[in-house]
Amino acid sequence: MSLKASKPEKFQNSRIEEVLLLDKRVVAIDFSGETMISSDMKDHIFDFSWAIPNGTAKESLLTCFRKMFRTHSLTYIESCNRYIGRLFAGGRQGELITLNDIQIWADNHRPSAWPFLQAILNRCQKLGLPGLDVELIAFLKSPEKFEEKGKGAYFALIVNDSKRGAFTEQELRNIREGVNRAYESGDLDTYYWALIWLLIGTGVRPVQIARMKVKDVIITSGPEGKEVTLAVPMAKGEKSANQGKWKRKAPSVLSEVLINYLNQQANKNPEDPLFADQSSKIANDLKVAFQSVKTHSDRLDGPIPIYSYRFRYTLGTRAIALGATDHEAARLLTHRQTVCIKHYRASLPSVQQPLKDAIGKEMSFIGQAFQGRLVSSLEEATRQHDSGALIRDFANLIGLPIGACGTMANCYQHAPRACLTCRKFEPFQDAPWDELLAVLQSDIDSEIEERIRLITVEQYVAVKEILNSIKTKDKESFK
Repeated sequence: MSLKASKPEKFQNSRIEEVLLLDKRVVAIDFSGETMISSDMKDHIFDFSWAIPNGTAKESLLTCFRKMFRTHSLTYIESCNRYIGRLFAGGRQGELITLNDIQIWADNHRPSAWPFLQAILNRCQKLGLPGLDVELIAFLKSPEKFEEKGKGAYFALIVNDSKRGAFTEQELRNIREGVNRAYESGDLDTYYWALIWLLIGTGVRPVQIARMKVKDVIITSGPEGKEVTLAVPMAKGEKSANQGKWKRKAPSVLSEVLINYLNQQANKNPEDPLFADQSSKIANDLKVAFQSVKTHSDRLDGPIPIYSYRFRYTLGTRAIALGATDHEAARLLTHRQTVCIKHYRASLPSVQQPLKDAIGKEMSFIGQAFQGRLVSSLEEATRQHDSGALIRDFANLIGLPIGACGTMANCYQHAPRACLTCRKFEPFQDAPWDELLAVLQSDIDSEIEERIRLITVEQYVAVKEILNSIKTKDKESFK
């Protein structure tokens, strides 16, 4: 079914137009007022009164909406239209949308609303329609370039972007495991393997990697074997030969990867580039590398979009969530000042909730997998002396008790594993947690289905957190 380019005669003198919907219905929509469309037992309200008075940007947005009705659900379009309407609140003129307009809009909305506004703006930009400011177009194309601009709202939008912002716990874990699998199978070259791990472990910018030389990986002998210190060139500041370097001990996994990589690069001189010598080449190498790595995002239900700055945003948000000060986080991210770190911190609370809504307890910096209360025995439990409260592990620990249930409500979950992430679970301090941890690790290693693995991974994390709680309690008892 197709629509004529011109309006039917009865609509010639109005903003009412016939539009083809995704379900192949043809409906009349008032693009200057309110229209109700019923679908799936629900009424959808489309209020296009924001399009009056006319303006260049408004006309471009209406063009996008006309196309979206053919390709998207009514629920999705309704949300997009609602947030666009708020952008033009008060009958504001719509000749040009600027980045400052987005800043003001963002100050009054949760970041979870941004994807809807962003979808329409991106559509306008990709179609080359007029009405978007040059700076706004640049932001939509490369948001990472605005890392230190604005008052922080830009940054909140960037970090919360599901395709260009911080990775979720599930996504980062999937990337790590996928990269290692590809390397072990021979599908990923050592060069790409080391490059990806450098991004995971440090979150440095591509330009910094491009400036790194072989001599900037400093290998020394330590109490636990070989240790690696990285001398990362600062990216900001004047473009001079000596911009200063940031030195930091590399995480153990990254150290092993870099030592392995350099052992295969024995013919390189200390002054040779560690990887590619241009940031554009680094970005392209990352793109090439992930052609050999299979990834999956639960919240996107598809491959994980990979951009170098996503590793950076992930490192920054986690550092702050785990208690890093502004100065510590600034040094971690090689910022000369703490201005941008304040934006990280300011955006974090508003970023957490929409991510939590999307993936539940998958984000370790939002909510711990273990939600319960540690006790020493049944006598300390909520249901004291009630043998029915005991939770035993017959499958893995031959019926040994691992804790107590803090509720009398009927539970139909699979005990004891489901108990590990339950807020009513009261684990015993002296239960054989190390043995259970080993069982869970074995299950993770042998499970092929990714979604099932993630459930076990969450249980594994919960046990790790229980062990950490036990260590903390032990230290406090010695004080």
